[in-house]
Amino acid sequence: MEALGIEADLIRWAMSFMSDRQVKIILDGEVGEANSVDTGIPQGSPAAPILFATYLSGIFDEVERAVTGISGLSFVDDIGWWAEGEDDEAVATKLSAAAAASLDWGKQNGVAFDHGKTEAAIFWRRKKGAEVKAKVKVGDNEIPFNKEATRLNGRVARLTTHA
Repeated sequence: MEALGIEADLIRWAMSFMSDRQVKIILDGEVGEANSVDTGIPQGSPAAPILFATYLSGIFDEVERAVTGISGLSFVDDIGWWAEGEDDEAVATKLSAAAAASLDWGKQNGVAFDHGKTEAAIFWRRKKGAEVKAKVKVGDNEIPFNKEATRLNGRVARLTTHA
């Protein structure tokens, strides 16, 4: 928040809001004991999406600096990386580099990504029978491009993951 130039009063409020939190689990009407929580953002609070977006804001400049030709976009808790290239291999290479830079940033900043919700899409004008064979490497996983992608001029691809 300091790096974004946010006022000191708002930073202190956020620190207070995120401190000394507890959670109780309720299962079948049984209320469990309170446990301290020192990670994550309180779900259900109107401040949660703002705090989450603020926290993740650093990933975009970092990844865009690290990987030439990558652009980032976020919506709520999804992060999307966009790349253009001459062929599926070129865009898969850029997106794989963006994924690696994202994972590095996440490790340094305590953010875990849900690999099970990661998807890759490529948008291109293709000839009949042409297939996209490239895959995007995300950590130890290879993500194939979605075969139902929309056709556009050129080759544009995106990788979306859930934080």
